[in-house]
Amino acid sequence: MLTAEQNEKLTLVGPGTPMGNLMRCYWHPVAATVELERNPVKAVKLLAESLVLFRDKRGHLGLLAEACAHRRASLVYGIPENEGLRCAYHGWLYNAEGRCLDQPGEPAGSAFKNQMKTTAYPVQELGGLIFSYLGPEPVPLLPRYNVLVWDDVAGETNGTVIPCNWLQVMENLLDPLHVECLHGRYFTYVLERKGGDQLQEFLARHAPRPMKKVRFDLFEHGIIERHMINNEEDGSWRTGAPSFFPTTSLLGSPGGKSGSIIFVAPIDDTHTWFLLHMASRVSQLAAQESIPFFDVPGVDEAGKFITDTANGQDHMAVVSQGNLTRRDLEHLGTSDQGIILYRELLVEQMERVERGEEPMNVYRDPAKNHIIDLPAIMPDGRI
Repeated sequence: MLTAEQNEKLTLVGPGTPMGNLMRCYWHPVAATVELERNPVKAVKLLAESLVLFRDKRGHLGLLAEACAHRRASLVYGIPENEGLRCAYHGWLYNAEGRCLDQPGEPAGSAFKNQMKTTAYPVQELGGLIFSYLGPEPVPLLPRYNVLVWDDVAGETNGTVIPCNWLQVMENLLDPLHVECLHGRYFTYVLERKGGDQLQEFLARHAPRPMKKVRFDLFEHGIIERHMINNEEDGSWRTGAPSFFPTTSLLGSPGGKSGSIIFVAPIDDTHTWFLLHMASRVSQLAAQESIPFFDVPGVDEAGKFITDTANGQDHMAVVSQGNLTRRDLEHLGTSDQGIILYRELLVEQMERVERGEEPMNVYRDPAKNHIIDLPAIMPDGRI
């Protein structure tokens, strides 16, 4: 159980907060590349900052504070030009570094524009996604996770905006028991009530199977969750599922030909972007030119939770806790060891940042960032 003060310190991500300072040491996804193909300007929010993402007419990306420095009109309605984004209200033009290049209302030869600079952040594309870094310099390397850098792939990305705090979403990922209960017993109950053939199809493929053993191990980049259903030869026990600190989970098998990656991006204190990117290595002829992106709803048209899909069940479980859950009222048990370990790691890394030190899993060496694969670490420590 946490105190209300400890809970606030672990969850709030705005500028100047302890968790916000930690989260700003890392890159986070802000959009899918195909979204800018539909519209080259997109409103985004990350770590409680309202921003505008754009691609100029030369194809270069930029990420600026949403409010124009002139009269605070939204740059979401700006016009992409060769050198940047022009405000629709009075025509101030900003480049990707945030410098003002043109002010149509000022006299010829005026140096006023040279005094104007808005907030701008680095952005990079990788694997069909666009990432941004909102932290201090020097800017670290964007992590090159395997599924994002494979050549000749086919896949897709889907995303869900979840109206609750990011930590609730991350703790759900580090809670293996919920798979057995929520996606097993509860799923069976939902399908029983619906009737039809879905239940038998579900039981044939996903019959609830209790976990014999669960374990969490720290490794160089985060936490590995292991669970055993059959025996110690289970892949879920031998290699487990790693969570790369602070909010990325990699799924698959070491050296495999397919895999998935989950990003949990804190939009603000009460909204989270859950992003699932899936990729399979295919022949060059079958490779996609671009990765499709789909929004996945957590509620139906009537605003009710969708409980007959795993995604919808997770949505229900985390949102029903409240937009920022009262951890001072919870009662953790033995099965919550992964959640406890993750919270301890968050506190440890926040304290490192408060001391002026760099937190874990920040990439600076290109040789170590060529491709980040699943760690092949056995429960006994063998590699």
